[in-house]
Amino acid sequence: MNFPDQYTSYRRVFWLCIAILFAIPLEVFHLLLAILHTLFEWTEGTLDFIIEIIFDTTVHNTQIVVFYILIAAIFYSLYRLWRGFTTFYSKKKQNLHTLFLAEIEVILLYWQESVINKIKLLSVVIGLILLFFI
Repeated sequence: MNFPDQYTSYRRVFWLCIAILFAIPLEVFHLLLAILHTLFEWTEGTLDFIIEIIFDTTVHNTQIVVFYILIAAIFYSLYRLWRGFTTFYSKKKQNLHTLFLAEIEVILLYWQESVINKIKLLSVVIGLILLFFI
């Protein structure tokens, strides 16, 4: 099997994300929120069940315990994200800058090859702009 190199994979993922952002931004955002909500409800229901079974508490006490467990987990997750964000951001910023420079070079070479390539490139850009405004 012949797998693409890392640069080709990054290019494909980058252009896929651009296409998704232009084509269906609200649907993707709604799907993300629906998945997060389902995950939260599933976690809350599981914790409710476990705490009621193990500690034999009332519904109100179970909800209070689950609330504080979830708040602690959310704050700990936010703390970990905050601590790791600077390193992640600097690495991804450098990778994205390198990818942009390489992609601009590829597009400029493609643009300079022939008139047909210029027409193709302009039609793709116009199509993306039309998708953005639809």
